[in-house]
Amino acid sequence: MLSYKSERLGRLISTFVSRPSTSVYRDTPKGCRARSTLSKIWVPTGGYSAIEGETGHGKLIRAGFLRQTQSGIFQLLPLGLRVQNKIERLLDKHMESIGASRLSLSTITSEELWRRSGRLDHVSSELFRLTDRKQVPIMLSPTHEEEITTLVAGALKSFKDLPLRLYQTTRKYRDEMRPRHGLLRSREFIMKDLYTFDTSFESAIETYKCVSKAYRAFFADMKIPIMVAEASSGDMGGDYSHEYHLAHPIGEDRVISCDSCEYTANDEVATARLSDHSRQTSPPLAITQADIGVWRGVTKDRTTLINAWYPIKSSHGTGTEINTHAVKELIAELDTSVNDPVHSWKDTAAARKEGKNTHPRIINVIDFRLETVYSQLKERLPLIPGSAQSAEPLSQSDINASQHGEPLNLVRLMDGDSCPRCEAGSLRIHRALELGHTFYLGSRYSKPFELSVTLPNSKAPVPVEMGCYGIGVSRIFGAVAEHKADERGLNWPRAIAPFEIVVIPTSGVNSQTLEFHDKLTSWSSTGPGFDAVLDDRKETFGWKMQDADMTGYPVTIVLGKAWRERGVCEVQCRSLSSKENITVADLPAYLNATITYRGATPTANCDNLASTTSLEQRISAANMAGERETINLDTLEPQQLAQVKKQLDEELEHLTSSYAQLHGAQNKFKDCLRCVNTRSAATDASNSVLVPLTNSLYVKGELSNTESVLVDVGTGFLIEKKLKAAEQFYDDKVQELGHNLKDLEAIVQRKQNNVRAVEEVLRQKIMAAQGANS
Repeated sequence: MLSYKSERLGRLISTFVSRPSTSVYRDTPKGCRARSTLSKIWVPTGGYSAIEGETGHGKLIRAGFLRQTQSGIFQLLPLGLRVQNKIERLLDKHMESIGASRLSLSTITSEELWRRSGRLDHVSSELFRLTDRKQVPIMLSPTHEEEITTLVAGALKSFKDLPLRLYQTTRKYRDEMRPRHGLLRSREFIMKDLYTFDTSFESAIETYKCVSKAYRAFFADMKIPIMVAEASSGDMGGDYSHEYHLAHPIGEDRVISCDSCEYTANDEVATARLSDHSRQTSPPLAITQADIGVWRGVTKDRTTLINAWYPIKSSHGTGTEINTHAVKELIAELDTSVNDPVHSWKDTAAARKEGKNTHPRIINVIDFRLETVYSQLKERLPLIPGSAQSAEPLSQSDINASQHGEPLNLVRLMDGDSCPRCEAGSLRIHRALELGHTFYLGSRYSKPFELSVTLPNSKAPVPVEMGCYGIGVSRIFGAVAEHKADERGLNWPRAIAPFEIVVIPTSGVNSQTLEFHDKLTSWSSTGPGFDAVLDDRKETFGWKMQDADMTGYPVTIVLGKAWRERGVCEVQCRSLSSKENITVADLPAYLNATITYRGATPTANCDNLASTTSLEQRISAANMAGERETINLDTLEPQQLAQVKKQLDEELEHLTSSYAQLHGAQNKFKDCLRCVNTRSAATDASNSVLVPLTNSLYVKGELSNTESVLVDVGTGFLIEKKLKAAEQFYDDKVQELGHNLKDLEAIVQRKQNNVRAVEEVLRQKIMAAQGANS
């Protein structure tokens, strides 16, 4: 049973370590994680100096995460491998939540499979191709659609075996022409691929939606602001596709989004709404030949030259660019990779002169703005490049409308163009990094590899409906480094940080610091310990702090004089840029509130949306009325459980933020109380003080009044109080906030327990569903 009423549950988090003791050093205690110390982890950080405008990739090298061996090839060092492993484990969590099974396919694949699917010639320039000792052509796989389809086709026995979801996380290879930006564009990389198999289009689309939700939850867990864009399927095939982008200036993709609605699309498929004014063609004399630009391309068989005619200036007078994707939409056989299309086409035309059976021709594609003037200027336009002139007539044709009869817009979209989905929105262009891609493949691969099943209501076998879903593990590694890095160094989100916490003692390591670390990482009644590392290297304290910033640990705990004398340690949060003095007794709750892992949970299936909405209404109504709403988790469907988990996460995020703010306020009052107490105990002769002029510059001063102080009572009001009254005021504030923190701590603890309960029931229901299907 689960209660949503904010009430006190259980006793408070117990003190996990007392003030430093004099106990003798012992081995890692039972129940602790294996002790992690930086002296035993190879972290080569020397030999590289910071440069102006250093990228995240440069910081990865300086911080000792990776090294480059050759162009596009990298070696992961221990810290880098920890980040990669955490990304993979997070992916495993979300893939398992939708019932996917993990497998491992061979990196080496047969060229024959790719020839059978028709992809070999389309992407051959990017493949690492080789032959074995028997001269059989093989290659290193950049992707595994052919392999997985062949595997399933040989094992599938009945439609009852579907739906089927299989995934792998493995090394991929692509012979990039220009590897760049470190892990963002490399020749060897780690990628997660999920392949799904369904009996019908409707079932495949439901699977697509569920995987998409899991992807959104995965990126939410890493606190990455992802843009989900409509996209082209390209050589993968299929007709339904989305990309997952992280906006960043070094991104090679252009993502178009509306500032008023949710329309987001890759530059390849994005469109703009053409206003009535823009649809009107200009008068013939408004455009001259000098205002017309031409882009040329050639088809894959080199027989057809494409001339794309477009205005070189926009209506605002700015320069324009050709949208090659719009041209390819009209002419599927267009090969945009050819650097000199005229030369390639000219060879075909020359072969015709020699009597060979070739049929060179020209297709003119005309932007709608030029439709009126094109026919008048056609005789003066260079339809056939001078170097390719022929005495023999060539077949020519014109295209001035889309396949659906719409006006042809061959100009690349620009900032401020009108949104095609809403009336009020304007389009914005973002440079972005592609981190994931989802494809509905349909029967693109099942047909050539004869992957089919016989359904109860069909006499003949029908092709299995497939989907493919990829996430670049290596690319996420590099993209997060680029996105989160600042002038101090890297800045990892907790979910994939090499360690959550680094512990740095100011005066060397002894048995007390080891015991502190062991307690920090040990299991307790509140759950697992923290993933912490102790910096026990023989370096200066200042060097260690700079290294911690460069490495990008989410939290740094400093064990200094206050810890040794009063059990108070300094806790620095990297992403919040905060620094707080926390007692050892309060540390577990504070750390949980500061860096607790709050990610959205993916839905296990996509049914029962109406009942989920009803459940949300019940919970919201109970919260608003202050009533206790008790719900039996066993009666809820997985979709409903996921929604409950999402709402609990949102509540927990608000509560933990409030806890951190209250704790910060309490610490400020404690500092004030400490100062007042120090002043009360001072002698008359100790009226000298140091007055700060800057963070590092002080001047000597004398107190003129040692009996009274000005107390900030809130909203900018200062009241003069005697030392005793000021001491009482601050002590009352500390006590009041202490009680509030205890109450809030109990609520946070209860919410965390509720989240774990929901996760466990959800996991059991998914496993039960998998067992029923098998």
